[in-house]
Amino acid sequence: MNDRKLIVKIKRISGRIRREYFNDFIVDEQRGMSVLALLDEIQTGQDSSIYYDGQCGCANCGICAIKINGRPKLACKTQTADLPYEIVLEPLDFFPIVKDLAVDKSEFFNRLEQKMEAWVHRQKEFNPEKEDLMVPELADALYENERCVKCGICVSACAAASFGKFIGASGCITAHRFLQDPRNEDLGARQKLINILSSDDGLWGCHAIEACDNFCPKEIPLGRQLALARKETLKILFKEWLGLAKFWRRK
Repeated sequence: MNDRKLIVKIKRISGRIRREYFNDFIVDEQRGMSVLALLDEIQTGQDSSIYYDGQCGCANCGICAIKINGRPKLACKTQTADLPYEIVLEPLDFFPIVKDLAVDKSEFFNRLEQKMEAWVHRQKEFNPEKEDLMVPELADALYENERCVKCGICVSACAAASFGKFIGASGCITAHRFLQDPRNEDLGARQKLINILSSDDGLWGCHAIEACDNFCPKEIPLGRQLALARKETLKILFKEWLGLAKFWRRK
């Protein structure tokens, strides 16, 4: 048991006029306490009206992302022992606020998924008795992007996402993941991914500040993954340009 008493300042945002203020709470720190457990302790023991999101408790769902002392983090993964005794909790930037620490990320990610149709488009009929083989290197590359839990931290931390329609690092690596997948056979679906990645909403909208890389709770090397996506997209665009050049040369 620790002897520290934590002073927790929670930003409260509620009502139609969006009144904003901070509530202070004093909590006895417990060994192995996460910020999510800290919020549970406050809600059950001091103020049941505090609104926040939390689910898996093991950094796999991404729903508990908030700002902790000004830095976007997962509440379940952040230990109070790694923080000063005064802890300031605020909602993520960029996303619409539901109440207090809870934000609505569904509109952004649902719109993004529908826009780029982020799923495998098969043209041949699926055969459950025949496995789709994939070289280990490609499987590893797909898995690296697949580890994203859509927590929204990379979007919240990104300066480019605060204006325009930039889809963020999460959107870019998701589009690249399905562009790489050999099972995604539909040419129209693949072209849609290329168009998104090669636009100002996609990779060209990234300013390479790499705040996303610094804050990703799954430690995905987002700077490297975005660079690989740019390289792959440019190769595809160059091949398309060569094809057009050869066509017009024959004309």
